[in-house]
Amino acid sequence: MNKENVFSVSNVAKAVAVSLFCFSGVVAAADTDRVTELEERLDALEMELIEAKDAVNQTDRVKFSNGSPSPELMSKDGQSTMEFTGRIQLDYVNSDDFYTGSKREFEGGANTVDFRRVRFGLEGYFSNVWKYSLEFDFDGESEVEVKDANVSYRGWENSELTFGFQKYGFGLEATGSSAHLAFLERASTDIFAPDRNVGVQWLYKGNDYNVMMGYGTSANINDDDLNFKQDVFNGRVTMAPIKSSDHLLHIGASGMYTKNNSTAVEMRYRARPSSKPVGRTIDTGKFDADSVQTYGVEAAYQHRNFLVQAEYITSKADQIEDESISVDAFYLQAVYTLTGEQWKYGSKKGTFKSIKPANAISAGGYGAWELAARVDIANFDDTDAGVTGGEKTDYIVGVNWYLENNLKAQFNYVHTQADYKKPYTDINGIEMYEQDGNIFQARLQFAF
Repeated sequence: MNKENVFSVSNVAKAVAVSLFCFSGVVAAADTDRVTELEERLDALEMELIEAKDAVNQTDRVKFSNGSPSPELMSKDGQSTMEFTGRIQLDYVNSDDFYTGSKREFEGGANTVDFRRVRFGLEGYFSNVWKYSLEFDFDGESEVEVKDANVSYRGWENSELTFGFQKYGFGLEATGSSAHLAFLERASTDIFAPDRNVGVQWLYKGNDYNVMMGYGTSANINDDDLNFKQDVFNGRVTMAPIKSSDHLLHIGASGMYTKNNSTAVEMRYRARPSSKPVGRTIDTGKFDADSVQTYGVEAAYQHRNFLVQAEYITSKADQIEDESISVDAFYLQAVYTLTGEQWKYGSKKGTFKSIKPANAISAGGYGAWELAARVDIANFDDTDAGVTGGEKTDYIVGVNWYLENNLKAQFNYVHTQADYKKPYTDINGIEMYEQDGNIFQARLQFAF
């Protein structure tokens, strides 16, 4: 109801009140039913006036952000919210035959259509200073998996503290969301990133820089004795010394220390050729380690609709009885948006979010298009420690089509090659020191 209607109702109520006052003598002489009827009419008009005033001052309880199909529910006082989140990724993969695992066993080529991720969750605020997040993965490969279950206190001006099951900051590719990947899969550096764990993480947000520090522990909570497997300490610092509408420079560094439990010291380093259905073409095999130290550096430069980024990560595992094992990984990638849109930089966590099309299909446009290329190298050989996991190089080119704010299609071609210091025997009985192959893959993603 608009303000004109409110004033109209108010005038009517006043008129009725004056009439009752002027003719009180007449009313007194009328019968009791007439008096009762007039009193009920006055009460109804007063109630209508109150409801009209409330409608004018009422805050929307349900609202939609621009371009999102997800509603946000809001409390009457505006201090508590709840919003639905979702991410559905349907992939097609066609690959050559490969030899995988530490023993280089033959694996037939993939030709699959499957869900890479199917996630749904809730997030929002309560009491104005607390933020919560709850997300589940229904990808079909295993039982329903919890991805996030945490709360964050945001009552301080520049800091927030997050408790619960969460993702920990480490590296540029790994810290960002899988909904904003330039390629179907993250680079090989992602294998060093910490898994989601139960713990606490502190984030400090400065002017174009941030600091993240946390502690987490992995545990099988279904065990009666709560068998804690690892203690993980992480840290990440990023800054943007150059930040304008045309130029952005991002730099950062990460560190992580992992302490293994005495009953869970078995570990390994292994990596796929940039495709989830394909097995690991480089693999150190299993070994026992007491602890692991991992360090990384990252950089990105954006000039309008051109974005280039790179990371280098090295990891050292302290074996219990033998020498330490050191491995590393590196990638360099570039993304060029043909239609002119820019990736969005979030200085709060030092991450990038993918573009939103200026001319969506629903508005009669053609969406947004971009080209992407990446070189991804991982070396899992350490001859001093007697480890010959292999060295892998992936060359990837991709095309991304953003149909809507929440809908995009991706196409990747991967040429991968691996070199080994220790030979393997192929199906023809020939000893081989290398292998290569091709992978074609595509994805349709709907995310909100």
